[in-house]
Amino acid sequence: MKYSLKLKMKFLIDPTVAASRKFYGYLKKDMLLLIRRKKYLYLSILIPLIVGLLFLFFLNPSIDNIKVGICDYDATQYSRQTVSDLRGFIVTFLPRANCTEQLLNDIKIGKYSLGLEVPNGFSQKIQDLEQAKILVYYDNTDIAFSSLIDWKVDQSMAAYERTVIDKLNAELGARVAAIRSGVDFISDLTRDYQIASSRIDAIDQDLKKIEEIETEFILNPIWTEKVPVYRTEQTKDAGFAFIFPIIALFIVLMLASTSFIYDKKSNFIVRVKSSTTPLIYILAKLAFFFVITLANFLIILFLFIAYGANYSYPVLKILNLLFFISIINTLLGMLIGLISDNEGIAILFSLVISFPFMLLSGVFYPTQTMPRLMQYIAKIIPLNYQIEYSKAVMLFGQSIGFKWLITALILLILVNYLITRKH
Repeated sequence: MKYSLKLKMKFLIDPTVAASRKFYGYLKKDMLLLIRRKKYLYLSILIPLIVGLLFLFFLNPSIDNIKVGICDYDATQYSRQTVSDLRGFIVTFLPRANCTEQLLNDIKIGKYSLGLEVPNGFSQKIQDLEQAKILVYYDNTDIAFSSLIDWKVDQSMAAYERTVIDKLNAELGARVAAIRSGVDFISDLTRDYQIASSRIDAIDQDLKKIEEIETEFILNPIWTEKVPVYRTEQTKDAGFAFIFPIIALFIVLMLASTSFIYDKKSNFIVRVKSSTTPLIYILAKLAFFFVITLANFLIILFLFIAYGANYSYPVLKILNLLFFISIINTLLGMLIGLISDNEGIAILFSLVISFPFMLLSGVFYPTQTMPRLMQYIAKIIPLNYQIEYSKAVMLFGQSIGFKWLITALILLILVNYLITRKH
């Protein structure tokens, strides 16, 4: 009986021990594999590190980097103080002559992120306890920043508006006291009708002021009217200028890097070097991925046109834009392929590059509110230029020039050198 019980216990324990050993063996195998394949290990550390740091930077945005141009047509000490004390802005007052026209141009070229116009009579309205208005001009093709200003300007004026409300309370108290004094005076009136008449008029004016106070003034003494510098429809059209470069970046980086790795593994690179020059191979890659980029461009363009978007169609400028995007992305993808051992590593590298680029491109979070260091980094990454150039060409029919060829030439020389030396 005891032997039978021991035998049963052994049968129960042995499978458990065996399963535990196998579990430990599988776990150990994966850990050793990760350690041996160091690039996977580095990337698994690098990706959360980069994304986490970027997110922390975005959680602590800079509050004093937003440049604002101001047209103060009221030109009073009161109005100047109102807009000078805006929190979170670097304020510049423009000359009154052709001020609004100059302000709109400065916003379009990126000199100012916002423009404020203080109309004539602003101070008088506040003093009369009437709601005053400030016009806010903004670039409505900058999608992330456009959604931010709805609360950013109002938030920056919150402290000043509280001051106005405090003054209102003090003024109401003073006027009620004056009315009470006037009533006491009238009750004691005996002789001088002329003095009584003037005091009655003053009381009437005070009562009229209190009577005419609007609910809107009490709730919001200064209201801001948002005025886009471009036609409203271009906000929808601008989506193309953000979506197309992002998609083209990720697709070309992934395909160019993985195709180069395939050529390495199949010894195609060796045959290229033995029969011709790597430069011809690189140029063929650039031509192929130009076609891929063109196909992506046409697909996305068709979707936006079907949705009702309108664009300029300068063919030569669009071709220049497509050459810029496809060549830069292809050469970056080939660099990824040069430092990657296999397709999995190449895809991970593509993610490591693409995701931070997207965060810094102004699609999800406005670059104007980033810390200064992040703004400098954002200005030099290729995706930002691709988005800005796409807006220039597709929305306004502008030329992007050929300065990008310098960057392309540097990358081309680097890729050619690495292929020649490394493989």
